[in-house]
Amino acid sequence: MTVILLINPRAGKQTILQEIDKIEQVFVENGANVIALKTEDQEQARQLVSQKGVPDLLVCCGGDGTLSGTVNEVLKANAALPLGYIPSGSTNDFASTLGLSKKFIESAQTIVSNPPRPVDVGRFEHRYFIYVASFGAFTQTSYTAPQSLKNSLGHFAYVIEGIKELPQLKAYRVKVETDQGVQEGEYLFGAVSNSTSLGGMVKIDPKEMALDDGLFELILVKNPQNLLELHKTIASLKTGSFDPEVITFLHTSKAVFHCEEPMPWSLDGEYAPGKEKIEVEVCPQAIRLCY
Repeated sequence: MTVILLINPRAGKQTILQEIDKIEQVFVENGANVIALKTEDQEQARQLVSQKGVPDLLVCCGGDGTLSGTVNEVLKANAALPLGYIPSGSTNDFASTLGLSKKFIESAQTIVSNPPRPVDVGRFEHRYFIYVASFGAFTQTSYTAPQSLKNSLGHFAYVIEGIKELPQLKAYRVKVETDQGVQEGEYLFGAVSNSTSLGGMVKIDPKEMALDDGLFELILVKNPQNLLELHKTIASLKTGSFDPEVITFLHTSKAVFHCEEPMPWSLDGEYAPGKEKIEVEVCPQAIRLCY
């Protein structure tokens, strides 16, 4: 059995570099031949992996963005290989959804102890995302926070960048076609997600989502018209119990966004350009993940 560890050395506080040998040992003790590859770039990662051949298991060691980039390459190559994830990023939203430990060795042990399970993936035009496509408030925070700040402050770095965005917040006029009809209004924030946490700021009840049901969750935060609506919105986002007066929440297999103006999007924390019409759909059980 060949296992490739794809390591992003810049992820999080870079502490994973101190435990690579111990992580490798977990797989070796389970009969694996381990190849560790350090990379910060998707193109380089693709070249390195292709040089080593198709492994029996590909394990991402990095943040949610590292996993997302790997999933994109795997799906574009139509490679049906199982994946593992050892989270070492600053926020690790999707890792929280998977119930993975923040301790690298424990995450490695989880991978070798569990068979691969199917997980849905989202498609945003011609790109894939593993857990969220979002627009609006604080969306830019995920890809504008400097890596040096994320390395030193972790999740708090996103909070700082989010505060910077406050004076520039604007609502977008959007119409969204879904399995459950059309939603239309002015929204501060919108997301199509498959996670219980978005940026550590939006919480979703685990009972309201499943990783392999062929459905993602659509969240649309309406532009508050007064202080009462603002308080309701904040309370809803904190608790994950969404008040329909201020937040639209529904399950759908697809969403077509019609926007009056192109707006920037974030796919798993990475920038994606917008346009007047954006099509998002779920690719049911597109990957297999050990968790």
